[in-house]
Amino acid sequence: MPRKDPTEYKYYDRFDLLLIVSVATVALLLLVDLDQGEGLGEVLSLTVTLLTATMLMLAVGAAGIGRRGRQFAWLTVGLTVSASVIGLFLPGSTTTHGGLLWLLLVVAAPVVTLKRLMHHKEIIGETILGAVSVYLLMAIAGTYLFLFIDKAGVGEGSFFGDSQPTTVFMYFSLVTITTLGFGDFAPAEVFGRSATAWVAVTGQIYLVVVVAYIVALYTSSRIRRHDPVSADDD
Repeated sequence: MPRKDPTEYKYYDRFDLLLIVSVATVALLLLVDLDQGEGLGEVLSLTVTLLTATMLMLAVGAAGIGRRGRQFAWLTVGLTVSASVIGLFLPGSTTTHGGLLWLLLVVAAPVVTLKRLMHHKEIIGETILGAVSVYLLMAIAGTYLFLFIDKAGVGEGSFFGDSQPTTVFMYFSLVTITTLGFGDFAPAEVFGRSATAWVAVTGQIYLVVVVAYIVALYTSSRIRRHDPVSADDD
């Protein structure tokens, strides 16, 4: 069975929608503690999960992922959202905020989105929107990675050495990926420090590579417009 043309997907290259949802997700993760108590806190936590799920599916759609990839994404998102809903009716239930499959999907989202961007042959609005979206997706992936290390008991103890609201993890991820390094929070054990180092390095490599790529695309498009014969010869 021939693979469906990805341009026929409804949300293919819709990086405008992805950016809007990514900004909203970052904002809520900065404001809403996913470990709040019962009542309104649980509803807000579920809202964040649903918004993150929407963001992930938009990333998959915008990147033009094939049928199997989309099925895996739908399955992972469905299981995580279902677990969050069930958690509303089970007082005292614990969560690792999605678990390993959720973490894999969150980490894969910026990768597949960037892969799609690298197929753009000229600078268009979606290219810029997509580049910003990937950066935010990377910060969100860092957040869930840090939360997974903290909640799943990876390493010797909690990520920061003591209990912190989940909003701190989003803040710490943004500070790390931008290499601001305020120093108000720091990982307390080896797994946390290793993850933090890789998030910081990845963020800087991304900026260098993507800025260079966008400049190269822009220069190439200008050459084609002003001297199409010379561009064809190259």
